[in-house]
Amino acid sequence: MKTEWQMADTAFKSEADLLKMTKIKNHPSLKGIMTKLVAETIFFTLFLAVYYDWFDGDQKPFFANALLVVSLLLYIATDMIGYVSIVMKISGSDLKVSLEKYLSRIKQLATFSLICSFLYSLSFLVFFSSVIHFTKEKSFILLGILIVVAQMLLWSQRTWGKWIKGLQQQVTDFDSEEAK
Repeated sequence: MKTEWQMADTAFKSEADLLKMTKIKNHPSLKGIMTKLVAETIFFTLFLAVYYDWFDGDQKPFFANALLVVSLLLYIATDMIGYVSIVMKISGSDLKVSLEKYLSRIKQLATFSLICSFLYSLSFLVFFSSVIHFTKEKSFILLGILIVVAQMLLWSQRTWGKWIKGLQQQVTDFDSEEAK
């Protein structure tokens, strides 16, 4: 075992390399989140630029247009706030306090994100169904869409819940370590 340890790769890491590795901005998950943020922002901005002409916004009620625009802008803002909240340094007097503050911030972000996602989904349904005369078949289609939207929101809530539960477990682990 000692021989294997001595034969192990002993590549030297400079202080700059170590500092770069510990920066949160270099985390691979954040790159994915940033890619999603940029793609959604571009897509929704393009959608807002063309929706009025392409989807007959002039024939829809004002409230449907306003709700759609506000909810899309709120959705984009929530994504940006979420990214900044995740990237922001954790600050506190010690690691436990920092983690508790981070957990609190993530809980607020989760609530806000779920509310914005619900409003965003609702605004699309209101916009596209505001001038439709509903028949029995169209009502069933709308019901199906509502079920899909509800499932997506539940999936999103579970994802947030798992993340928050993991953070809560870390806080609990700190409490149990302090008790020893």
